[in-house]
Amino acid sequence: MKLKSFVATALVAFAGGLLVVPAVGASGFVPTTLKTPPTGTSIGSPARDTLYFCPRVIQGVTFPTTLTNASTPWVSGTTINIADIPTVPGSVKKKHRFSIKLTSKKRYLKGNGIPNHAMGEFPMPSSSDAYSYYAALPAQGYANAAEIPIKPYNMSLTVPRNPKVQSRPSCIDSLAVGIASQTGAAFHAEVAVSADFNAVSPSAALPYDKCWGHPYAEQYHYHGFSWKCFPNQGKKGEPSPLFGYAADGFGIYGPYHGAVAGSPRKPITNAQLDECHGHYGWIRWDGKKKYMYHYHTNNEYPYAIGCLRGKVGEMSMAMMHLGH
Repeated sequence: MKLKSFVATALVAFAGGLLVVPAVGASGFVPTTLKTPPTGTSIGSPARDTLYFCPRVIQGVTFPTTLTNASTPWVSGTTINIADIPTVPGSVKKKHRFSIKLTSKKRYLKGNGIPNHAMGEFPMPSSSDAYSYYAALPAQGYANAAEIPIKPYNMSLTVPRNPKVQSRPSCIDSLAVGIASQTGAAFHAEVAVSADFNAVSPSAALPYDKCWGHPYAEQYHYHGFSWKCFPNQGKKGEPSPLFGYAADGFGIYGPYHGAVAGSPRKPITNAQLDECHGHYGWIRWDGKKKYMYHYHTNNEYPYAIGCLRGKVGEMSMAMMHLGH
């Protein structure tokens, strides 16, 4: 693949995240803004407020190790105003397949990558306000990135049923970093490269559909906290439910964790999480209450997963090749 094509398609590929703020409603929250990382944020080592992306050289060019703040109409300083982002239109349903199987030691997640909800229209209609952002990017095999369709693929992830925390966190080596068990579609990493080969926060660079998803290499995937289209957002006053499983087998939960009885419930902050965007706490795990490590989505970059604390499981080649 030529570097120019890689850069453009990688921009379409990588994931962003949403700011979660308290609001009245059954689930107790709706996103309104996103905080994008400032220029100079390192992605070369594990740390809070960033992610740890595996170093690589692409056709002789070293992948950037710091982030650059993207400049689009919806970005103001380090704040993204979600209401100002164009939305990819459409409500397209495709055949969905997804299953989770358990043994005493393993968890098998398998499907065709198509979620159980409607998606935006891809290839994107030229009348869309989002079209120009994609049409300006070349894409291997297509006239431009706006022409990339959504197709089923072999989405498969095998992880430990009860994963263990390793002594050192692992860097993110593939675009796919987990699977949303509520819908059967993949989560992707929280970094992108721009046309001039700067690493950027992706939600600052591209619009998405109403579920905060879009395709790369014809594979539909989510960006950060896809709040609108997950059927179970949780009940007001209770901890957030399981959203999905990371590539190491640990759970990915919403922004609310256990709180002291009678205290106001607030979204978890990065100060309460480690460098991989997770921590130990009481969660519902396979139907039982258990004290264990898990990840959270919240309002601070990298929004979901910053690195991987457990041993990475086995992905299908269709998922793995996206990181190389």
